[in-house]
Amino acid sequence: MTQSSSRLTRRQFQSALAGGIGALAAWPAGQALAQEGKPIKIIIPFATGGSNDIVGRVLAQQLSIRLKRSVVVENVLGGGGSIGAANAARAEPDGNTLLLISSTFTMNSAVMKLPFDPVKSFTPIAMLGMGPSVVVANSAFPANTMKELVEYTKKNKGVVNFSTSGAASFQHFAVELIKTKTGADITLIHYKGGGPALNDVAAGHVQATLGSYIQMQPMLQAGKVKLLGVASAKRIDLIPDVPTLKEGGIDVEVGNWWGLLAPANTPTALVESLNKEVNAVLNSPDIKKRLAGEGADPTPMSRADFARLMADETQRWAAVAKQTSIKVD
Repeated sequence: MTQSSSRLTRRQFQSALAGGIGALAAWPAGQALAQEGKPIKIIIPFATGGSNDIVGRVLAQQLSIRLKRSVVVENVLGGGGSIGAANAARAEPDGNTLLLISSTFTMNSAVMKLPFDPVKSFTPIAMLGMGPSVVVANSAFPANTMKELVEYTKKNKGVVNFSTSGAASFQHFAVELIKTKTGADITLIHYKGGGPALNDVAAGHVQATLGSYIQMQPMLQAGKVKLLGVASAKRIDLIPDVPTLKEGGIDVEVGNWWGLLAPANTPTALVESLNKEVNAVLNSPDIKKRLAGEGADPTPMSRADFARLMADETQRWAAVAKQTSIKVD
């Protein structure tokens, strides 16, 4: 296992936010957001079809309407999200290149040597939302519950493969936790996004996967995959009959979240304006209805609160990395 050279702490995030960001020159926010002719680009560090892509495209559409300016997305794949993040870190700090992140961003540093500093290379803009996660299997898979899946893996060693959106991703950490807690015999297959990972489960090339409910719905509705359990802390209102992993005797709770960053040294006034505009989008009835219909909750926050959440999550997943001995080849 490759360890990063330093652990990220709440103090580091707060220092970066209060010190580095506070020292920047302020730009007139309205002028900065109204640059004609040049689109805002949101880098999504995973393939199309996953939860990051779904949330990022919804955000881009709504921001385009609100800002009266083109907001586009660019999917940059690989490295468990680190390649897209590195591209964003190198971008000009002018507010025209942003990075959509998920909980995976706070996991990478625990098991990977990154080509950027997760704290110093970025400026927090806004928290976007939280989404429950579920475990699904191919519709023809023999097990219909998580308990049955665990038992099946123990009787059929080396047979069950779980797909993930990439090494050091949210799914990677979650499934390693399940293996540690249950002793299940599971082999992980890493893809370059949640979309490709789910597609191979639906096609029967891989037996199961874990991911955000928001990305699972089309395949569930088509009958190509089936639900085995909810990995989040509580049942999902849209599927109230599906029990949580804890209810099934597996002591694991994992959910996903999404946020928005800018390259370090992006002017403070511009970042603050972006925070206000994103939060206004999240509070709109349309976005609330859209995300609620897919089991996710818009979660507007101040930039300081978002930085604290990132710091807490980084510490949490660093501890999980030690507990599970996660390895990245």
